[in-house]
Amino acid sequence: MKYSALTWVKATIDESLKRTRQALEQFVEYPSDTAPLQQCVIWLHEIHGALSVLELQTAALLVQNVELTIKSLLAGKIENNESTYDVLMRALIQLPNYLDHLAIVQRDIPLALLPLLNDLRSKRKQAALAANSLFTPDLSMTIPKQKTVNLPNENLKKYMLQMRVAYQKGFASIIKNPKQPQEGLKFIYTVMQRLQQATGQAPVSKVWWVTEGIVEALLQKGLALNKTILNLLKQLDTLINQAAQHGNAALRLFPPKALLNNLLYFAAQARSKGKQITAIKTIFQLNDYFPPETALAAARLEFEGPDIELMKVVVTLIKDDFARVEETLDIFNRADNPSVTELSPLITLLRDMANTLGLLGLTIQRKSMLGQAALILDMSEGRKPANLSTLLKTANALLKINAAVDILAVQGVHARQRLQQSPDTDFSETPQFGIVLSVVVDEAKTELAQVIQPLVTFIDSGTQDDSLLEVPGRLKQVEGFLAIASHIRAANLLALCNKYIEKVFIKEATVPALPLLKALADVLIGIELYLDTLAGNPMDADEILNVTEKRLLVLNKQ
Repeated sequence: MKYSALTWVKATIDESLKRTRQALEQFVEYPSDTAPLQQCVIWLHEIHGALSVLELQTAALLVQNVELTIKSLLAGKIENNESTYDVLMRALIQLPNYLDHLAIVQRDIPLALLPLLNDLRSKRKQAALAANSLFTPDLSMTIPKQKTVNLPNENLKKYMLQMRVAYQKGFASIIKNPKQPQEGLKFIYTVMQRLQQATGQAPVSKVWWVTEGIVEALLQKGLALNKTILNLLKQLDTLINQAAQHGNAALRLFPPKALLNNLLYFAAQARSKGKQITAIKTIFQLNDYFPPETALAAARLEFEGPDIELMKVVVTLIKDDFARVEETLDIFNRADNPSVTELSPLITLLRDMANTLGLLGLTIQRKSMLGQAALILDMSEGRKPANLSTLLKTANALLKINAAVDILAVQGVHARQRLQQSPDTDFSETPQFGIVLSVVVDEAKTELAQVIQPLVTFIDSGTQDDSLLEVPGRLKQVEGFLAIASHIRAANLLALCNKYIEKVFIKEATVPALPLLKALADVLIGIELYLDTLAGNPMDADEILNVTEKRLLVLNKQ
């Protein structure tokens, strides 16, 4: 929930961070003027407050350390040099990417920020933070429901007293035989399960449930028994005693946060794969706190990369290039006697676009783009035919690359791994695909709407104009979208409709009979309704295509 809430305020935070970076740059240029730094402190303090309210502890801690470092710089406690500027700017660059990661991936990886945090602390001559200082799991997570035995208050007190005696017996066995604790651990394991049955969904049940996993890991040699774990187990006796003394009233109390947090810290480090410890790691997302070194290195590279705002600028430029390529191919395809030399300028343009894709980290898309440049070179030099089939293959490849760029504009560097799995990545599984899909569906519906009026004008006047001649091209664009989105049946139906329009309205320049006009209208409406289903309309998409296909048969019988 807190990651979803971040999206509500992220735009404001991003703008404040942008202003903070600009103010820091201004100070570096004119170090005698400290006003920009003072403004940085104000903005950072506001950001820290917002992140604290959202309970994004690691992000809030990073902002706090940046703020304290700037305050130390203002007070003359640290040197105003390139090294100080570098660490501050690195923090202000990585923070937006880190927040993007939280908002899009909705999973934390706090250890990736530990080196940066310690660099900031080192500037202020503060001790380095240990890994456990960034261990802040969400303690509010709901655990699985247990089979509960509801006991009256007095019976509960008696039962909890019995459980306390049993627990103390198991704990005493471990203390007496620390090198062979299996018997005592098994005792405690059973007690934890019975405590869960007695306390049900009470807040304290979370402690019993997590402890059961830790004991499971100890029995399976996934954890080593040490003094810290023994101390945590000792604290459980107090909780059991509270229930034995106060009954149901004690079940309304929340256990100490520090106790539950420390239990989860050891659960996160368990190497065993038991059912209980696996469930704990999954529900509390503990693997995010101690990921493998390779995952940490990848996350740090991700945070150090360009933020989404910069990505959008680059994407805007390359989208302009896509438009130029599309226009050139469209003109070539429409020409009566096209010359392959007209394609030559695309070769350099596509190669430049491929280099840009490489800089964006889209290596598979870069390879595909270079392949299209080579294909067009072969066509321009006569080694391959510049026919419709070849051009459609190029257009299809460019559509896929364009779709990848659209995803990158929404998700930034966080989309790279997904986009590099395959040139035919199923974008529908990406978190922000709905945004891109909605935009593309709207564009497709706009193209479809602009087809209607030229047809109506021709039916009324019998005269062809430029807008009528553009109809096949518009329908091909919608057809291309449907094909690239793997809606092949709809694309094929629209292609047949387009052939009919091109043959009857353009080549033959005839106005069909009224029944045929009604059938054509039904087909175009059917495609529009199908596009609505892609945007989330709950209509039956298959039934729409069935009706559309039947109406299309009426046209083909002509």
